[in-house]
Amino acid sequence: MVRLILILLFSFQAKADFLGFKTGNAPKSKLPTLVEKLKSLEMDNGPAYEEGFNQLVKTIELTIEEEKLFCSGESADTDGKVLGKDQRKLCFRDLKSNYLEALETIYNLKKKYLGLIHNRQIESLTQIQNRLKTDIEKSF
Repeated sequence: MVRLILILLFSFQAKADFLGFKTGNAPKSKLPTLVEKLKSLEMDNGPAYEEGFNQLVKTIELTIEEEKLFCSGESADTDGKVLGKDQRKLCFRDLKSNYLEALETIYNLKKKYLGLIHNRQIESLTQIQNRLKTDIEKSF
């Protein structure tokens, strides 16, 4: 009798949403991979970094919109399957987590980049100030 209950439980659990936790495989998000690419960009003062950064941020935004449509059941995945109603909450929960991580990464990288640019501008301003002082000292 116990064996029969265990067999039924395991076969039922493969498709069931037991106590609100999904036992099936959730679709994989592309966002963590894009965030890692964003983190791996080499930061420099040239336009190449800004261009790469902006392109990756735009790709992240488009991916978020695509995954929102998928999680809501309005679009299909690459296999042509639409997400069932029972998996939508889990999908949105994962999307929210990935979205927040992406936003935090974008914010931190922008902040770091602006600090880098600011420090370089201050160095440049200091050099200009020193040259002007030297010129004034020489001319008077």
